[in-house]
Amino acid sequence: MKDIFTVVAGEMQKDASTAEITELIRTQISRRRFLQATGVAGVGVASLCIFGCGGGSSTASQPRQVFVANALGMVVAEPTLCVGCRRCEAACVGYNEGTSGSTIVQPSIAKVKVNRNISFGTGGASTDFARGDGDFGNFRTVQDTCRQCPHPVPCQLACPHDAIEVIDPVNARVVNLDKCVGCGICVAACPWAMTSLTGLVNQALTHATKCNLCAGNPECVQACPAGALKYLPWTDRTKDVATRQTVPASLQFAAGVLDSCSKCH
Repeated sequence: MKDIFTVVAGEMQKDASTAEITELIRTQISRRRFLQATGVAGVGVASLCIFGCGGGSSTASQPRQVFVANALGMVVAEPTLCVGCRRCEAACVGYNEGTSGSTIVQPSIAKVKVNRNISFGTGGASTDFARGDGDFGNFRTVQDTCRQCPHPVPCQLACPHDAIEVIDPVNARVVNLDKCVGCGICVAACPWAMTSLTGLVNQALTHATKCNLCAGNPECVQACPAGALKYLPWTDRTKDVATRQTVPASLQFAAGVLDSCSKCH
């Protein structure tokens, strides 16, 4: 990858790609370096507004995202077709984390959740044993997928580090690994428990992981041999899908979010 300021000063004035512009936005730079770059690339910086990629960085010139656009798509599951092979989990982790082998050791890091529902369904052993989904019930395997929540997005607004952003090309809610510190607050904030940590809380290599829709071409959908997962236009399914966990009452919006909300509500 070329130096980002070379892109700004040169190629961006010609025909810079959206990916390069997005990388510029997500790159943390000092005010001095910003002025150095924009002083020779005014046209390029003006292009940021045209592409509309901004809103993900909590700086003085670019406040954190609060009200965000709806996602353009979502992964929808059909449990009656699922055979429980977990190829979707392996494909997801292989694509996003670099190794599908870790799916067996740590299935929770997959962004589509199948393993946790195979035996007893979404209600767990205490609720679904012999009465609900799963191998110990009606043999139906439920695949949990991210709802790509509309505003207010629970995980995004709870993150104290503004590490969950809404980005192009499909407005997916994506974890910015450069900002995430692995605190786990987003994990507790999701009513459907669709956000996970790759390790122990606040450890050096730990980060949050959630569905990013693979830029509109989800790997899990491609890998499913039974056609049990589909990528469809987004609809709000937060009301028609039962929640999986209770969000702690002590969990609050991140600093700065309430002040922003008060301007509209």
